Amino acid sequence: MPRQPKNFSIAWVSIEPLSPTGYLPTGPDTAVPTRFIASFALEQPQASVTIEVFVGADLRPVVVDLAIRANVKEPITTSVLRRVLVDQLLSRALAEAAVPREPTDQPRHRRKVDQEAELAARIYLEAVATGSRAPTMAVAHTMNRSRAQASRYVRRARELGLLPAPDPQQEG
Repeated sequence: MPRQPKNFSIAWVSIEPLSPTGYLPTGPDTAVPTRFIASFALEQPQASVTIEVFVGADLRPVVVDLAIRANVKEPITTSVLRRVLVDQLLSRALAEAAVPREPTDQPRHRRKVDQEAELAARIYLEAVATGSRAPTMAVAHTMNRSRAQASRYVRRARELGLLPAPDPQQEG
């Protein structure tokens, strides 16, 4: 395991959700935007960093863009780049991006089913966007559920308006 430099610290961070805005639940009371930009001011090394974060249906956040700006006193060099810890930036960005979820009056079981349906809808839409001809199977595989259970989640997602009605031309 590599040693973490002692000369890395974040002064502040700001978060800007990106369109289209959507939020993924990260806990019973919190959610994060599916896409956002986090801007950092670093104390050590003296630089500013901007990252674009995408959180997919699998809830794994990834950095899809990174920009670093330095100053003349400490220009960007290989040693400065080694001191910019992307995993710590991502972790801090997720903590700052978390927002409270709307309270709901639904029974606990219904909330769980609806959360699963929300996740299924995201997986389904990602599968369709990547050209999958079997998006419900992608839901079943990703969520480690049976095809029947995945179909129930997809049906509930349609009831919630998270997915469009099935296209009759594609079903026959």
